[in-house]
Amino acid sequence: MASKKKKIVVIGRSNLQNLYIHTVLLKKLTAEIYLIDDQAKTSVQDFEYASYYHSATTINNGTFNECRNADIVVFFQEEMSNASFSNEENVTLIKEKVKKMMATGFQGIVLVATAESNVVASLIKRYSGLPANQILTLGTMLATSYFQVEIAKLFKISPKNVHGYIIGDNANDVIPVWSRAFLGGKPILSYLAEEQKRITSDDLQNLTKMITRIPDFPFENKDGCTFRFSTVTVLAELTEVILRDEARVLTVGVEVKEAYGLETPVFISVPAVIGAEGVRELLELNLSDDEQKELKQIATKTTEKLDVLQLNKGGIS
Repeated sequence: MASKKKKIVVIGRSNLQNLYIHTVLLKKLTAEIYLIDDQAKTSVQDFEYASYYHSATTINNGTFNECRNADIVVFFQEEMSNASFSNEENVTLIKEKVKKMMATGFQGIVLVATAESNVVASLIKRYSGLPANQILTLGTMLATSYFQVEIAKLFKISPKNVHGYIIGDNANDVIPVWSRAFLGGKPILSYLAEEQKRITSDDLQNLTKMITRIPDFPFENKDGCTFRFSTVTVLAELTEVILRDEARVLTVGVEVKEAYGLETPVFISVPAVIGAEGVRELLELNLSDDEQKELKQIATKTTEKLDVLQLNKGGIS
């Protein structure tokens, strides 16, 4: 018996849109993808020409009505990266899209793929009324996987044997959780005292600097890196984890209410079990005092960004 096709709706415009869809196609998911964008016709036609090679997945034009029975809505908004758009304009755009999405009766998972994604996730939760577990951002999923790969290179082993996390928000506001980083079952920090020929404190500092270059949304830096391919790879992976109900532990942006000693609910990137229902369970790490302090500072920054939009003062409803 053929499995029922899953449904993905892509809302908003982004230069990542087609690359994301192409990456999903490579995963050979049995799915229907709908593009909600007036300029998507050409993209749909392009994918249609190659439909012989991706018969399990169909790509279509659609309207917001397609959200009604969607499993996942991928929420793009390139205006969030455009300095010519004001905060108020961006909030208005988000509100309009969310209202149209929810008017259909949508009850699926929202994947936020924008700049300032944790702030946008808070807006979507506010305007949609969806449970927090159904709204996710890419968070530090990319930074965490890169972290594991680079540690694996230092020790010349498989990344699958490295267990470590990057938590926080994005760019400079990230925390490599060295206190909970392990090689197999052995703490990585123990190598500093026991085997300095294999790893030094300089190695850890250099790796931390590299991690802070990774944003939550692609942009061109001084090296000319846009993070486009790496970002859509992670977004497609997260899509697959949800559609296949894999129940994997990922460091994605989720709403944290009481864990980690945070005083107010805030979207922040921490390890969580992700499946078909979105966030199945939050895994609270036992952080060091310094890591705990840093996480609270990052959470405060995110809350302050929301305050700037007057969300916590009733200025924008």
